[in-house]
Amino acid sequence: MNFIMKKILTLIPVLGMFFVASCNEHELDYYTTPVNTETQAQIRLSYDVGVVTTGAPNITRLSYNNQMVSEVSTAIGSIFPNSAAKYHVVPVGQLQINTYTGATKDVAHYSSTINIEKGRWTAFVHNLNTAPLMVQTPDEFPQYDPWADTACSIQFVNLFYGTDGATGYGTLTLKARRGSGTTASPYVYTTIGTAAFGQYTDYIKFNLIKSGTVWSGTETGIAFVLYNELGNLVTTFTTANASTTYAATGYSLTKGRNYIIHLNGKMGTNYATTSFRLGAITLN
Repeated sequence: MNFIMKKILTLIPVLGMFFVASCNEHELDYYTTPVNTETQAQIRLSYDVGVVTTGAPNITRLSYNNQMVSEVSTAIGSIFPNSAAKYHVVPVGQLQINTYTGATKDVAHYSSTINIEKGRWTAFVHNLNTAPLMVQTPDEFPQYDPWADTACSIQFVNLFYGTDGATGYGTLTLKARRGSGTTASPYVYTTIGTAAFGQYTDYIKFNLIKSGTVWSGTETGIAFVLYNELGNLVTTFTTANASTTYAATGYSLTKGRNYIIHLNGKMGTNYATTSFRLGAITLN
């Protein structure tokens, strides 16, 4: 028995030496290139052209300064790259933006040359004949108490057009709607922020409703609604002959996160010419 134990104890340090040697000889390297914050900027493109959905082709290629950076088919209301809070790194200064459509990815779609400053930016393309609306991502987001606060932050961007598709609809207020909407349990509305066309709010604290004894930190089933300058709920056509209050339903927001809620589309004169699109970009 003692002989067996001695052999086992002798084997353990030998194996240990083998593993150490293996780690030293096969190190895992992760190759990254740091962003030079003085000479480089970060940008993501949001496709928010204010036209009816059926008239908007998908983007199949995106290039900056004539260098292809993405070949993902992206529908209207989506962002590059990958519908997430990611950025492309570009040099500070003059930047040419080009998008293309078609299966061959070579049909010219949008072109604009801007001057981009250092920092992180979202470029909202809302008109194919104008430069994008550039919204800078802050270096620091609002800070809340991780225990006492059940809140997130929302920035509202208004890119909603009127019936002509060329003129802004006007100032809009974004509110969150909760409740079942019956006589016994009417809707409860919480104001988030107000922005004129082509404008955006600061990051605004939005208190979430905690549910259950053990809460995941996410409130589900939130609806976003719009109020016009007269303080009335904005209506849209649901069918050829009927209209109702516009509501973007089924949103989920999580404690401690920061969101951009961007509105695009146009107010038509009937069901076929109306298009409302409310998108959310999660920043962290």
